[in-house]
Amino acid sequence: MWGKNSSENSPVSSSRNDDTITLIAAGTEVEGDIRFRGIVHVEGRIKGNVSSSDGKLQLISGSSVDGNIQAAHVVINGRVTGDVYATEKLELSAKAHVEGNVYYDVMEMVAGAAINGKMERMHKSGELLPNHTEEEEIKQLESA
Repeated sequence: MWGKNSSENSPVSSSRNDDTITLIAAGTEVEGDIRFRGIVHVEGRIKGNVSSSDGKLQLISGSSVDGNIQAAHVVINGRVTGDVYATEKLELSAKAHVEGNVYYDVMEMVAGAAINGKMERMHKSGELLPNHTEEEEIKQLESA
């Protein structure tokens, strides 16, 4: 058990990086940019940009990020000062507060969440979807 170098008997060991969970605990402050795979659960504070091409970032109540966030799946229930890019899904919980622009493919927002910036829908590839004015949408509906 103790001192064994073999990872085949260890239930925590995995050869895949996409199921790795990293915790930034309450009271911890990280300065600098973070790139990750898997899941990052933030209870503390990050001063820097946080990015992942396919990972999930979870900010719990009382946590904060001072920098831009880019990840496939972003769950916010803390404070973000910077832009948020969620290529797959963005979840804004009741205590979420974003001071910046939000770019998303699919978004779920609970009452109480706040965004002080613009919201723009983007495709999973990261390209912004074209904005249609109300007049353009009415013309498209009338011509159909």
